[in-house]
Amino acid sequence: MDIRAQAGSNPDYMLQVEDIVHWEKQHGAIPRNSIVFLLTGWGQYWPDASRYLGSLTPHDSTTLHFPGFSKEAVSFLVDQRDIFGIGIDTASIDPGQSTTFPAHQVLGQANRFAIENLAHLERLPPQGASITALPMKIKGGTGGPVRVMALVP
Repeated sequence: MDIRAQAGSNPDYMLQVEDIVHWEKQHGAIPRNSIVFLLTGWGQYWPDASRYLGSLTPHDSTTLHFPGFSKEAVSFLVDQRDIFGIGIDTASIDPGQSTTFPAHQVLGQANRFAIENLAHLERLPPQGASITALPMKIKGGTGGPVRVMALVP
């Protein structure tokens, strides 16, 4: 899903259920067990930490500004579309200003995964790509580096 226009005018923008419904009107319903990637446009700022994290003091988490998923959008994707996981081209699935990380909480409670810091999402079609994610095994870890590849039809 592409929210570059919204994120371009509001760096704290969160994907809304209405955005999902609008996308589905154009592309059809999200199939069960899909992985939903959110293209915010923030990937273009990597590796400039100040721009990528939306802060002149990126070491201070209270100053971060970048888009993400709203709790309602993630709940809708999990409960209504039974998605397999989500991904985003920012440092977190929750927006930079989040302090409670509700998108993470909803996904964790549903035993779904998230992939952050994705590159080149603008090269993918709106639907139909096959995704392979190869995580590094970390004993006892709750996350880790992953190599993500997309096969485009």
